Amino acid sequence: MKNRLIRATVALMAATALIATGVQPANANSEINSRLDQVLDQQQENSERADETKSEISKLDAELKELQSEIETLKAEQQETQDKLEQTEDELAKLEEEITALEEEIEIIEERIVERTIILEERAISTYEAGGDVSYLEVLLGAQSFGDFIERVSAISTIAQHDQDLLEEHIADEERVQKAKSEVEAKREDVEDRKVELESLKSELNNQRDDLDQLEDELKSKEETLQSELGEIMSEEELLQKQEEAIEAELAAWEEEQERIKEEEERKAREAEEERKREEERKREEERSSANAEPSNEPAVTSASDDSRSSVNNSNNESASATPSSNSNSSFVRPATGTVTSQMGPRWGKFHWGIDIGKNGRTGEVPIVSVLDGTVVTAGYHQGGFGNWVLVTHQMNGQQYTTVYAHLDRIDVSTGQRVGQGQQLGTMGNTGASQGPHLHFEVHKGSFNWERTNAVDPMDYI
Repeated sequence: MKNRLIRATVALMAATALIATGVQPANANSEINSRLDQVLDQQQENSERADETKSEISKLDAELKELQSEIETLKAEQQETQDKLEQTEDELAKLEEEITALEEEIEIIEERIVERTIILEERAISTYEAGGDVSYLEVLLGAQSFGDFIERVSAISTIAQHDQDLLEEHIADEERVQKAKSEVEAKREDVEDRKVELESLKSELNNQRDDLDQLEDELKSKEETLQSELGEIMSEEELLQKQEEAIEAELAAWEEEQERIKEEEERKAREAEEERKREEERKREEERSSANAEPSNEPAVTSASDDSRSSVNNSNNESASATPSSNSNSSFVRPATGTVTSQMGPRWGKFHWGIDIGKNGRTGEVPIVSVLDGTVVTAGYHQGGFGNWVLVTHQMNGQQYTTVYAHLDRIDVSTGQRVGQGQQLGTMGNTGASQGPHLHFEVHKGSFNWERTNAVDPMDYI
């Protein structure tokens, strides 16, 4: 499709240029092939550049997958850290509960120790006041009967055992308190260690979250870059397809015009041939009449009508051998009235690829017109900043031109439509990335592309 279109386009351009110089297309195969080779070389360069772009996109896609893999790994690590954090917090809560229980137990034991201490102190005072150890023999001998004796023996045993149990419980409680305090201290140390670990885990988790946020930002940036590049490629492919269709329309229109011219030349040739035959027949009739008449010594006189007919014949023959240019226009017309408010060149830190023609406070509609005959490549809204725009492809003196009309308020043509020089395309407006009503106008010597490799200064043409 593209090779056929390129060959047809080159043929159109070469034939048009050669016709303008008086050379017949039928005899210009070498010149057309030369131009075709140049265009095919350019196509090869464009194809290589497209392959490089696709390669870069593939690399970006690989980086994108790698980033996604890193994020998945980091999310798994983050979940593991979160689990550890929750586990540590649960353990700390249990430790706190155990410490609280131990502290309550210690408080109860210490109360019992205080009570026993008072009892033991009272027993010690009683023993001291009795002059030392209690004489159990005196207690037994003081019994009034055997039964009283048995009761006294039992009471002495109970008191002695009570004193012994009281003392043992006191010692055990003292040991339990010391053990509980040691356990509490150990658990407190464990809690402090766990708190340090917890703070470390929290810090690690925060760092991981920061890393994750950074990676997500990078991923988002890569995705935006990738989508932008893919969008530009798709946009360029779509625009290229539309330009091919527009060039085909221009070629079809040119071929139709050539066919009309050819038919007109053939008609004139037939009329000339018929006129020639009539003239020959007239001459033969004159010769026969002259032969039958008496001889005359007067020289033959060529009539003015003979000279006129000869001149007509020559004129017709010349007309048959010449083909007019496909575009009768030799120069651009101005796309809009108004003052040029911005030239092509550096502006606001970027490059301005065309000129701006301002509305300058005028009221009402300001028409935007096509600078040459051509075919509309695209007409619609451009999200990238042009707003309502129209792109038209033209042929002039064997050269393709493409013109851009942006920020229109209204569009009056449609994609694929043939337009004439001076035909209204729309009205001046303020759509898209625009700071006020104006026309942004670009000229490209060749096809249009977003790199603007074919952009030329419009002021050289209008």
